[in-house]
Amino acid sequence: MFVTAISLLLNMTGIEIATRHEADLNRDLNALGAANILSAAFGGYVSCVSLLRSTLNYSAGATGRLAGVTMAAIASAMLLVDPDFLAYVPKCVLAGLLLYLGLDLMYRWLVDSARRLSRIEYASLLAIALIIVNWGFIAGVLIGVVIGCAAFALSASQVNVIKFHFDASEYRSSLDRDPAEHALLGTYGRELQGMSLQSYLFFGSANRLYEHVKGLLAAYHDCRFLVFDFRLVTGIDSSSMYSFTQIKQAADSARVRLVLVNLTPEMDKAFRNIRFITDDIQVSNDLDHALEDCENAIIEAHRVDDNESRTINGWLTEALGEQHHADNLARHFRRVKIDAGQIIARQGDAAGSMLFIAEGRIGVLVDAGDGRVVRVRSVGRHTTIGEMGLITRQPRSATLETEVESVLYELSADAYERLKTDNSALTHALHTYIIRVMAERIGFASRVISALQR
Repeated sequence: MFVTAISLLLNMTGIEIATRHEADLNRDLNALGAANILSAAFGGYVSCVSLLRSTLNYSAGATGRLAGVTMAAIASAMLLVDPDFLAYVPKCVLAGLLLYLGLDLMYRWLVDSARRLSRIEYASLLAIALIIVNWGFIAGVLIGVVIGCAAFALSASQVNVIKFHFDASEYRSSLDRDPAEHALLGTYGRELQGMSLQSYLFFGSANRLYEHVKGLLAAYHDCRFLVFDFRLVTGIDSSSMYSFTQIKQAADSARVRLVLVNLTPEMDKAFRNIRFITDDIQVSNDLDHALEDCENAIIEAHRVDDNESRTINGWLTEALGEQHHADNLARHFRRVKIDAGQIIARQGDAAGSMLFIAEGRIGVLVDAGDGRVVRVRSVGRHTTIGEMGLITRQPRSATLETEVESVLYELSADAYERLKTDNSALTHALHTYIIRVMAERIGFASRVISALQR
């Protein structure tokens, strides 16, 4: 039964390739099982799908069920009429046929495959063939499975489980901060080191990850956060937990906090079973919020001036370059205070204003279809939003929603048009600020793309 089941699965793959038709393995296994039960009931022997006979029939044009029925009818007739009739078939013909088929198989599997397989795979194939010759088919299949697993483990251990590595100076959360905070992250962003992991983690690949982390901690002595994103990890082996325990010990020695992101329930259970997750390890459901928390800690640790106390006028003066520009622009504002969770503008609406965020935060939401809404960006205090829609007059490309209670200063389209007519110098300063903001955002996007393509 074991040989029959394995042979069917292997032979059906070859038949699919030869016939260019996808097989229904569940149906074929059921049919083979039923056929063998009936065969045993009538005193027959175990049978299986033949790759050679099936491809021969297909090449001859026998592609329907009639071919199998005809074969069964001939065999039954031979059994009922006179089995001794087979003695009239010359034995040299049967021997030559077997010899031809055997040599053809040996050539395709042992000679022709040498040009297509790697050295390890070909050596495994030779070993399995010798085992089958000496100890039989079942022993060859069983030992072949062991050899295959060992070869897979060896090749999988060579796969780099780190899809890409980043720090906060090049890859950040979707929160759009003011220029001062961006500057701090650009300077001290290496205090956050992150890795997006992939593939299956077991003792081989996890040990390589540990060696990478050791080198990283040795290179960045100022590292404060080590972020692991498990979103692309397909599974984790219990043997790899030893390597993660070593990573935790190395991080504790360097006073680095570990952050685990996108753990599946199975991974979370595996880490908790070995008491890996403790109070000093942060676990987050998504990478964006995990990065935001780490960035806030870095900014707070290195903030020099009291940025929180800056007024709207002080921020505008810094953005526009001159005090009188800030005063003149403030005269065109409409101050709006909005509670958390309120929709400011919807995707597809006409863009009728530009918003200056004095306090609070606005989420930028995009309809992803199927009723799903995705937050692509979050805009914080002392930043702007809606500037491109105001200038180009294109419809809103996203929905704007307040994430916390916010104080906004709105520059309407009508006020913007009056500003262009009455004060060209202020309009030029405003455009310069918008270009500077866009350039920073595009530059950051380029750094993100560069990190993702490593």
